[in-house]
Amino acid sequence: MVASVCWSRLGGQYLATGTHTGIVHLWDTETHKLIRTFQGHEGRVGALTWSNSHILSSGSKDKSILNRDLRVKSHFISRIEGHKQEITGLKWSFDDKYLASGGNDNKLMVWSRNHSRLTEPIYKFSSHKAAVKAIAWSPHQSSLLASGGGTADRCIKFYNTQVGVET
Repeated sequence: MVASVCWSRLGGQYLATGTHTGIVHLWDTETHKLIRTFQGHEGRVGALTWSNSHILSSGSKDKSILNRDLRVKSHFISRIEGHKQEITGLKWSFDDKYLASGGNDNKLMVWSRNHSRLTEPIYKFSSHKAAVKAIAWSPHQSSLLASGGGTADRCIKFYNTQVGVET
C-alpha cells in the first residue's frame, strides 16, 4: 500500500512512492515502468522529498531519514536520526542547502547539507503541540520556513532559518 508520493524536480519525469512496508519505488512516468526499488526503512515511509539534483530523501515510522542518490547503486548514501517518533514531514529547500523534517514528536528540525554530513540538526524547534506534518520553504525568501501542526495544535508557524528563530 502506498503511504506517500512525490514528483521529482528534474522535469517531473520520475515519481517516488513510499510504502507501508518501508520500501521506496521509483517510477518513470513516461514509460510507465518501475525503474528502482529502494530498501532500508523498517516501517511505513510517510514522507518523501526531492532535492534539485539526484537526491531523494525518505522519512519513516522507524524514526530515520534516508538520503538516496539515484546515480549510486546502494539503497541509500546516508541515514539521519534525530526524531524520537515517526517522520511525518520532509522538505528540501529550493537551494538544496537545507532539509527540514517534522515528526510525531512535535519537533521541526533543520539539517544543513554542509554541516557534519547531516548528522546533527542545526536547529530544533519544539513549539508545536502536535505532529509536524506540513512543511514548506518560501520560494521567495530562501531562509523562510513554514510548518503546520496537527489536530491538537492547528497552527502554522514561521521560522527564520538564517538566525534560527521562530518569527
